[in-house]
Amino acid sequence: MPKNSMLTIGQLANLTQTRPSALRYYEKEGLLQPNGRSPAGYRLYKPETAERLHLIQRAQRLGFSLADIRTLLAGWDEGKIDSQTLSQLAENRFIALEKQLTELLVLRHELDLFLQDVQSRHSALPQDEISALLARLCAHPAAQTPPSTLLDWLGHYGGCVLNTAVGHQLLNTLRGQHVHIWQEGDAYHILVVSSDPAIGDALRQLTQLEASCDLHTNAAPRFFHNDEGYLLIATGDSAFILARLFLALESER
Repeated sequence: MPKNSMLTIGQLANLTQTRPSALRYYEKEGLLQPNGRSPAGYRLYKPETAERLHLIQRAQRLGFSLADIRTLLAGWDEGKIDSQTLSQLAENRFIALEKQLTELLVLRHELDLFLQDVQSRHSALPQDEISALLARLCAHPAAQTPPSTLLDWLGHYGGCVLNTAVGHQLLNTLRGQHVHIWQEGDAYHILVVSSDPAIGDALRQLTQLEASCDLHTNAAPRFFHNDEGYLLIATGDSAFILARLFLALESER
């Protein structure tokens, strides 16, 4: 296509496999503007608009907000995207994805425990069928990040107090402990199934240490002891971090 040729909205839609209504929506949101009008008043676009449109659609698929995409496009139009801005946008999106992943990992973890509980209570299901199902589940990769990697990331993310000598000592005490983790609203409940006082002391100290962490500006984790074991309840935007960490610690049994 000649460089100076212009595309109608229909041609641009066909070229990029996009509905014309989507192009009009992007125009309304300030993401895409026509480069001119035909004598009949139809929108006209430069061929390079297709590249801009691909950027918008790719960013949308990754879950970036319209405001984030506008910020990216501002740098795109200037021919230079600020590395600090890009890094901040990417980190914010990464954290959001990690939260979603944590929710799924917690659900899968509790599904494993649920099936084991069903098996232990002599379900009406044939024992060999449940055993085979558990074997298939356990054969799947854990998709877990090692605790050391998580702590390194947390230290970069917010100066996490657990990534200190004291924090490492407490986490070593808790490594390999059996846990139940579930989500209620914006809170994660982390039950360490143990009656060992040393485990309780480590969790209590961890709670006190976390109370001074900048990641928990709204509410520090709370500590309880009941008949089932020791319970931590973490709330707020950073609650997923402790849930993810304890899943990783248990996987090292």
